Parts: sequence; C-alpha cells; structure tokens
Amino acid sequence: MIAFEKWHGAGNDFVIVDDRDGTLGLNERALGDFARQVCDRHFGIGADGLLLAVKADGVLVAMRMFNPDGSEAEMCGNGLRCFARWLWGRGDIGLGATRIGTGAGLLGVTVDEQGAVRVDMGHPILHWSDIPVRPGNQVTTAWVTLHLPGWDASTLEATAVSMGNPHAVIFVGSVSEVPLEEIGPLLEVHQVFPRRANVEFCEVVSRTELRVRVWERGAGITLACGTGACAVMVAARLHGLVSETAVLALPGGNLEATWAGSASDTAHPVHLTGPTVKTFAGLWNLPLPGR
Repeated sequence: MIAFEKWHGAGNDFVIVDDRDGTLGLNERALGDFARQVCDRHFGIGADGLLLAVKADGVLVAMRMFNPDGSEAEMCGNGLRCFARWLWGRGDIGLGATRIGTGAGLLGVTVDEQGAVRVDMGHPILHWSDIPVRPGNQVTTAWVTLHLPGWDASTLEATAVSMGNPHAVIFVGSVSEVPLEEIGPLLEVHQVFPRRANVEFCEVVSRTELRVRVWERGAGITLACGTGACAVMVAARLHGLVSETAVLALPGGNLEATWAGSASDTAHPVHLTGPTVKTFAGLWNLPLPGR
C-alpha cells in the first residue's frame, strides 16, 4: 500500500510519493512503468507526472519527476512548486527559502503563509549545444528554424531555451488558432532537438501579459507548465516583447514570471510564482511493476 497525494498548480497535476526510505524498491525501468500506471487517467490515478521524494547528499530532499510515458524529466517548475507545498504541509520545511535537489541541480523555493510558492528556477540556458539543439540548425544562439514538410506553415521560427529541460517557444498572433494536438507531437520529436522538446505557443497580449498553450515532452497537451512559462518569459524578453515581470495566462490558470535579463545581458535567474492546490490523498494498492 503506497501512500500518495494529488496536487496541481494551475491545472498542471501531479501524484507525489515519498520514497525517501526506499519503500518502492524499484529499478529505473520499473520506476518508468510505475509512472505510466499512476499517471494513466483511465486505469490509474491520472496526472501530468509522478513526483518522487528521494534522499540526496547535501540537501534535505530531492525531487525526481517522471512523465506519463515513463520517461524522466530533468525538471518541472509547477511540479517543484507543488512538491515544496507538500513538504511544507508535512512540516518538513518551514516558511522562507529552502533548496531542493532536482535533475537540473539545487533550486530555491519559498512558501508564503497563504501557500503560494515562488521558485528560483536558475539561469536560462541559451547556447545551442547546451539546450541542446543539433549543430547547423541554430539561426543565432537560441533561435532555430523548424522545417515541417507537408505542413501548411512549412517553416516555423522558434526560440530555443533550456530551463534544465529543452523548450521551443513559437510566437503567434492567436494561440487559440494553433492546432496543438496535431503540430505538438511533430515538434516534440523534431530532428533539431536530440532530447526532444517541450513546445510553447505564445500570444503577446501586452507588455505584462502573455497567453500560452503548451505541448509537454512525454505528456502531450497540459493545462500549464512551469518550466514552459519560464522559457516563454525568457524568449519574450530576448525579443524585447515584455517587461521584467509578466502574467502568463495558461488554460489552467495564471502564473507570474520574472526575468531581468535581455538579449545583451542573460545572466539573471528566472522566478516563477503561482498557487498550489491539494486535491486528494489515497493509497495505491495495485501490484508494483516487477513484483
């Protein structure tokens, strides 16, 4: 019987399991199978990802994040916010800043008395080889041209950004007109991105508001994406489209992102703030993979 809690941040939902004592006892392949079972919305709990609390050297706790297809993601912004709020509710961390281990390194989180969580997402990664983007496809440091033979818009200009995981941000006149369910899977596995990519379409509403739709690597269409929101903010700042702080309106709710960087000065961390909600808790009593 594995205890879990279900949380969401702006509709981006996660199952959280505490495995700091090694209760699951699963190898890497079985962990991917477990994530697929748990995240299945028909035969499992249903989620955009599985978050595991695990032990790590030099830090109180670390978070591992698995996508619904069983692959492991380096980072998840909304997942980390929910994870921090879960820890705070258990009394494992207090108010104020705490550092949590992730696949993208140690990241700072701050929980306030109302339960809102602010994450220091670290500096964006903009060099093509570190995002990564395949050699020869970059237009500049972070801008790439995506060719989709047979598609109506056969060439798309994207801004490639890594927030510990790769993103392709595409600016459009109206996100509601983007056939995301058709074009998202093609862009995720585009040959330009050797580790696949999360894809965000962004509509600039004003200097302080962006409208965004997301196709997440390994998950598909989601109601929100924390690292995606940060990647969009960075891309918009690189193009000079928004102020240092903006609200990102996603289908599941609003997130606030802050980045003081620009195309000429990128050495600034991105901060992401938004609500977190616990929806329910329960016990997983189906057989674990490999047992």
